[in-house]
Amino acid sequence: MNDLKFAFRQLLKNPGFTAVAVLTLALGIGATTAIFSIVNAVLLHPLPYEQPGQLVTLFELRSDRNTGPVSGGAFLDWREHSTSFDGLSVVGGLSANLTGSGQPERINGLRVNADYLRLLREQPLVGRGFLPEEDQLGGANKVVVLARGLWQRRFGRDTNLVGKSILLDGESRTVVGILRPGALPTENDPDFLVPIVLGSREWHRSRSSHNLSVIGRLKPGITPDGAQAELVSIKQRLESEYPSWKKDWSVAVVPMHERVTGDMKPTLLMLLGAVGCVLLVACANVANLLLSRVVARQREMAVRAALGANRWRMIRQVLTESLVLAGLGGTLGVLIAYGSVEILLGWSQGLLRRLAEAPVDGRILAFALLITLGTGVGFGLLPALQLSGPNLGSVLKAGGRGVVTGSRGRLQSGLIVAEVALALMLLTGAGLLVRSFARLLNVSPGFVAEGVLAMDLSMPGVKFPSATAKAEFVQRLADRVAVVPGVDRTGFTISMPMQGWSGDMLMRVVGRQDQPEGGYGVRYDGVSGDYFQTLGIPLLRGRTFSRADNSTNMPPVVVCNESLAKKVFPDQDPLGQRVRFFDDTQYEVVGVVADVKQTRLDDHRADRIYLPHVFLGGDGSLIVRTHVSPASLAEPIRQAILEVDGEQPVSNVRTLEQDIAKSVATRWHTLTLLGLFAAVALSLAALGLYGVLAHAVALRRNEIGIRMALGAQRSDVLRLVLRHGLGLTLLGLGLGFAGALALTRVLRNQLYEVGPTDPLTFAAVALLLLLVALLACWLPARRAARVDPMVALRNEG
Repeated sequence: MNDLKFAFRQLLKNPGFTAVAVLTLALGIGATTAIFSIVNAVLLHPLPYEQPGQLVTLFELRSDRNTGPVSGGAFLDWREHSTSFDGLSVVGGLSANLTGSGQPERINGLRVNADYLRLLREQPLVGRGFLPEEDQLGGANKVVVLARGLWQRRFGRDTNLVGKSILLDGESRTVVGILRPGALPTENDPDFLVPIVLGSREWHRSRSSHNLSVIGRLKPGITPDGAQAELVSIKQRLESEYPSWKKDWSVAVVPMHERVTGDMKPTLLMLLGAVGCVLLVACANVANLLLSRVVARQREMAVRAALGANRWRMIRQVLTESLVLAGLGGTLGVLIAYGSVEILLGWSQGLLRRLAEAPVDGRILAFALLITLGTGVGFGLLPALQLSGPNLGSVLKAGGRGVVTGSRGRLQSGLIVAEVALALMLLTGAGLLVRSFARLLNVSPGFVAEGVLAMDLSMPGVKFPSATAKAEFVQRLADRVAVVPGVDRTGFTISMPMQGWSGDMLMRVVGRQDQPEGGYGVRYDGVSGDYFQTLGIPLLRGRTFSRADNSTNMPPVVVCNESLAKKVFPDQDPLGQRVRFFDDTQYEVVGVVADVKQTRLDDHRADRIYLPHVFLGGDGSLIVRTHVSPASLAEPIRQAILEVDGEQPVSNVRTLEQDIAKSVATRWHTLTLLGLFAAVALSLAALGLYGVLAHAVALRRNEIGIRMALGAQRSDVLRLVLRHGLGLTLLGLGLGFAGALALTRVLRNQLYEVGPTDPLTFAAVALLLLLVALLACWLPARRAARVDPMVALRNEG
């Protein structure tokens, strides 16, 4: 208690020093705790389900060793022959029109097996899940489980809704249950669940059509590797039932936690490492502040030693003061962390946000306490050893002026070198991301995003039973929207650019013998209207689709892009070539258009073929090019669509520029955080360098006065101080470059057309750090050069 009381008195006696040290520590501890709290919730915290370690996601493993969606036939094989699972369930996306009361609304949900909620051990808030017979052919399939968000928004939390019917896609479905928020391990919370009735469609038993996700729950004692080995053996036993082009395919069983957090893990660990560097710089800075006070307190410690205090007693006193500083900084840091987490979650979306909102547990508080104690001991130990050194007797003999030891100067210099090195590593990482992001933003997406409005449409099979009916309806909508004042062109697509996904299918060239078994894997899209003109996609050869092409009464035609033409027809003219897809229908290639970045700006796969919408059917997006502000036409276009069909909902109304911005949002947020950490580290390193040099100048004031009295010029003194400061900086740069070369390789997957050893970035960062260091050195050097020799000599005497 005496040590604590004395520590608080010492800190209150030096409020400026205390404030700077506490704020520096609070910044480092707070930022580190904030990032760790998200890492803990997302990577270390189990999924919010009973026995989550048993939950797995299953994939078909392609010959290129990439995982992909599962075919219905493969799923049925696994379910019928496997003994490793307590159950398996398919999961497929579904959009539906909710009508019957209020304005029509397009909602997104999932098609799942009746076992789905049972496998998750998820019990609805109200009502029940699906019964086993509700996903069987001929069973009572017209049931639905609603998400709480839709139930609250659309039905006012009516507890009597369970047992009543609602209209989805014109079909009456009985509501049997209401889910809790965040109940499902999906990127976005679905609005509803409906049973998938396997066998009701031809592709359900196909081993060639891959459009399903599969989850499972392992039986107790079964590992993912064991289950995977069993599924591989099943596939090998049934090899003859699979297409010959899938002979090199296999199966992958991945823990669900790993699957849902895999994409987030590298970024979160990188940010945790970066903020850890900031904490180290903060600790080094506070250690330097304490070392700078060593001279002032040497007489105090010498008196203590003279009165009988042993070395451990003095070390304990100094460490107590350090721990009090760390405790104050840690307390403020935890408050900063909680505020920072809210800001970080404001940037997050989907599953990351839901997982990171998990309740704060003792692990985070223990982490905050651990780094508080660790920093307290870390930055306090060196000053404690210096102040308790064996040469304290010489301090009393020196008349109370204090003794400057070489070891303390070397320690301070070493800490400055470490700060500069860490700052350089962070600045290099931030610089690489800045260059990468700048290049990404300069990438042409292949279309003109300015002035384009997009909105999603859903056309249920009950109301539109054929692809022709859907195509005709889209054409009527496009004709009506085209006369809205301000609209220039309209088009339709089933796969809107910048939405993060694209369909794949196999294509064969008619009459070609030398081609891959099964055909070429290509990305595809179904479009209609003035799709290419609306998006400003250049036509390179031939023609695009006419209105007549969007009819089954006309010869089938397709348009391919430049990359597909080079890939499939490298030495041939693609125009006039005939191709076929999932049936024997032959399509003639009538045009070649420029490549488009379909899923995101850094999408490296460009091959794409376009079919008229009538040959594919399906829901999609209406796109409109305007010569006025696109957002101003959202409501007039919505009203025009309702005039054609009063039950047609319009959802996800946005501009194409917003889609592009959303596609790079994660990169931008990562860059912002890393840049912020680098700026803080640079500022702390510069302040530390300035503080050390300023203190050294103050201690050497008499020496400088003597030098000047003996003929040294002000420029000589200026060079003396600058040489010392820049020497430390250059040594830090050398160590920092070595660390940066090793650590920036973890950024490789986050960089676009920039290497992890980009020389321009390294040179620019080094120059920036040198300029900041020069400024930090210049101020103490200028002060030293202004020392009055007479005053210095008088003080010496």
